[in-house]
Amino acid sequence: MNVIINPGSGPVASATSDNATCNMGVFTDDLRANGIDVDTFIRRAASDYGDGRYAYEISFADGRTVEVQMPGLPVEQVRWLAEPDQNIWDFPRLYVDGNSWVWKYALSQCEPSESERS
Repeated sequence: MNVIINPGSGPVASATSDNATCNMGVFTDDLRANGIDVDTFIRRAASDYGDGRYAYEISFADGRTVEVQMPGLPVEQVRWLAEPDQNIWDFPRLYVDGNSWVWKYALSQCEPSESERS
């Protein structure tokens, strides 16, 4: 019997930092489309996990920051949104402040908590 936990959390072959940077642009656009006020993101190469993930820091208008470890594959291979033609097993995970998520759920991890909204 095989048990798989956190599919897509392993190394990301053929990744590039250029792809990861492009992905971060789409990721922050998705955050803005969800009503999250993003100021900017910056590359934090010294914090890279390696194995095909690249570190970025997102700054929000409310003063919060989060670290995102973005896979460096083309966006269509990373941006899982639970579309009917997408199989979650085919998508690598992002890490948001150290926790792994597929794209759709990584977005929600960037929302302010209840206490931060008050």
